[in-house]
Amino acid sequence: MKSKYLILQIDIGEGTQWGNTKTINPIREIFIPSVKEYCKKFNYDHQLITKSIYEERNKEFNFLETKKKHYSFERYFHFEKNYEFIIYLDNDIYIYPDAKELPKISGLMNVKEPEGNSSKIFREVNNLDESFPYFNSGVTFCDKETAKNLSNYMIYRLKNKIRSKGKNSDNMLLNEFIIENKKIFQELGPEWNYMPLLPNCKRINEPYFFHFVGIRGKEIINKLQDNKIPILDFLKEIKKFN
Repeated sequence: MKSKYLILQIDIGEGTQWGNTKTINPIREIFIPSVKEYCKKFNYDHQLITKSIYEERNKEFNFLETKKKHYSFERYFHFEKNYEFIIYLDNDIYIYPDAKELPKISGLMNVKEPEGNSSKIFREVNNLDESFPYFNSGVTFCDKETAKNLSNYMIYRLKNKIRSKGKNSDNMLLNEFIIENKKIFQELGPEWNYMPLLPNCKRINEPYFFHFVGIRGKEIINKLQDNKIPILDFLKEIKKFN
């Protein structure tokens, strides 16, 4: 029987906007399989997108800052699905085997990023006060109606070349959508998108989804391999000492 839930991931071309060939192997051999195991455990459907609809339809990679960033945007061509809930996960996310099943999903749900340069830029260009959070797009939960609205919003901006203010990224675009749709937005707990490799991240006791976010995350993946430290051992140690 078809699940109510679809977990969607992207793995196109080189597989990551920040890493290199060394980074890709753990993504494909450890991280994505961990998501598939999670889906199998809780009877969620999983879809891995390996071919770019964006590239077929638009040809030019001139909407976001770099070509590779467009593959993060690719998700929005796949959000109109016949599922009650759509969950998008970056492919540099590892799900711990003891992660709990998904929480109740309503509207749009994301985890706040630790305070950093992106959040400061976002508040400055949008004239927001210092208490306004900045959310990470790497884990996005939404219900069917919100997924459709978010997809339409993003593709409209793409077609009309309405780029984000500040940093020209899919993450900044999502935060602009959140500003315009506060009533349907709910903040997720950090266990659903744990980013301890970013400065200012607060430690938590029970992470479910570990995110090797950004340049720093990819550097750590490569250093672990250079030093012949098993990535799974690193992830277990992170959890043990939280």
